[in-house]
Amino acid sequence: MEFITKNLEIKKFIPEYIPVMYKSWGTDREVAKYMPGFRVDWTLEEFTEYIIKTHRDEYYTRALIKEKNSNQVIGNISLYQEDSRSKSVNLWLTRDSWNKGYGTEALKGVVKELKKTDLGSIYATCDGRNIGAKTILERAEFELIDKIPNYREDIDGNIGDELLFEIELRKM
Repeated sequence: MEFITKNLEIKKFIPEYIPVMYKSWGTDREVAKYMPGFRVDWTLEEFTEYIIKTHRDEYYTRALIKEKNSNQVIGNISLYQEDSRSKSVNLWLTRDSWNKGYGTEALKGVVKELKKTDLGSIYATCDGRNIGAKTILERAEFELIDKIPNYREDIDGNIGDELLFEIELRKM
C-alpha cells in the first residue's frame, strides 16, 4: 500500500525503517499506552523481532507514514485481513505528530485506497479512554458499532472499555 495525501506519504514497509520506528515511537510510553500487548521496555532486537514477525503474516500489511515536508517517519498503519470482505486497521503516530490532523488524513487515505478494491468494510478498535483515536475514527467517518465494557487493559494495567468502529466501503 502506497499513496500520497496533502501532507503525507504512505510508504510500503521495508525493514530498514525499523530503527527509525523504534526511536520515534517504539519506546514512547504515551504512544503505547492504549496498544494491547505493546511494550516500551524492549531492546531494538526485540522490537525488530516483533515488527518482522507481524510483517511475515500473509494476512497482515504494514505501511509507514512520512510527513512530506520533513521527510520524517511519523507513524505506522497496519491492516489485517479479517475475512474475505473486511480488514481491521491500526494506526500509530509519534507524539510530535499528534493534534495536527495527520491521523485523520492517513486514515481517510486508507479508506479512499481500499474503496478501489472489492473489500466490504474496515474495522478498528480503540480504548474508550483514548480520545485521540476516537476523534480520528469519527473524523474519518467510521461508525461506532459496539462497546465492550471493561475489556481493554492499558500499559499501566488499568481497565477500560473497548470501542468497535466500522466503515462500509460498499453498500451490500
